[in-house]
Amino acid sequence: MIFTSLIAASFTFTATATGVAKGTPVEFMFAGRDSDRDYETMFLIDAPVDEFCSAIEKAGVPRGEAQNVKNCILWPVGCPLTLEPSIDEFILREPLPECPTNAAIIYTGGTRDAANAPLAAHNMPLSVFSLYTLEQSPLLFDGIFPQGDVYGRNLAKVTLEKGKRYSFTLTWDEKTRPSHVSVVFSRGNLVDALKSVKAASEKGSLVLKASFAPELTLAEAKAAANALSQIDSLKIKVNGRDRDGFFFRAFLPAVKWMDRKERLVQPFELHIANGKTKLLFIDEDWSGDGVDPILTEREISFEEATKHPKTDTCFIYAPSTCRIADLQPYLAKMPKTVHTWYIYSDQP
Repeated sequence: MIFTSLIAASFTFTATATGVAKGTPVEFMFAGRDSDRDYETMFLIDAPVDEFCSAIEKAGVPRGEAQNVKNCILWPVGCPLTLEPSIDEFILREPLPECPTNAAIIYTGGTRDAANAPLAAHNMPLSVFSLYTLEQSPLLFDGIFPQGDVYGRNLAKVTLEKGKRYSFTLTWDEKTRPSHVSVVFSRGNLVDALKSVKAASEKGSLVLKASFAPELTLAEAKAAANALSQIDSLKIKVNGRDRDGFFFRAFLPAVKWMDRKERLVQPFELHIANGKTKLLFIDEDWSGDGVDPILTEREISFEEATKHPKTDTCFIYAPSTCRIADLQPYLAKMPKTVHTWYIYSDQP
């Protein structure tokens, strides 16, 4: 039997050992049975991935929330689960301060396609439980675990017989789940808003959606964003934004990105000053002998911006006294493909 419901929020499933040798770096505890990553996976589940996800939800485990960079959902979200036998029986994990080995296992449900089917059911690597933070993976560790940071720190603890089937059980206590809280930062309420968030976090972990009122100046929004950056953590996950609003990190861009040579890609640049607006596109000429392109700025119209779909990012340069509401008419003119914004206030 591939999987069997036991109690309201627990189910058992089977998976087959890939036979990776002891000491092999592994990136997945479980992957789909047709995965092309069996050489770095401990087990391939016997059920199709979509059936696996359906079964865990029918067992009573709520679907969480997968990462979605476009919507600024950077933290994976889900209820903590217990896996038996433990992952530590099979994988030797070397901890990092920002990547603890005692992080809970959560069920996000993974990213979905247009038909609401798990992408992991048909997109490689068919991850079911990734050891790094991978959007498609239905099971993840609670936290943000970049692939580059954890690669090589998860090693096969034992050599299992290839093709041998093992039984595993996932259980949720039916009680512990993250709370979802929304807060709107408006003029004069920064302290009170933060107090309400911290009070809510005393009852357990929470997922915070923070919004910024249109009347806020960029200076006031930056102050609120700085405060959010101090509490953004596994305990208080600052996730998401309003459809037409800014994610808090939009007000906290890296200073080095002001130097175009320090950017990996060239975003649009929207300059607003003294009642005038200028939209720039940065041409990259790679035809020279050097390893870096020649960068040339070119002023374009908002209509022309739609002809340059290569970037989904825009940098905004505006006075700190500018209100968020003052930016909205310009944002509305930008291509719908642009969804990431960074704001430099009082910068050239």
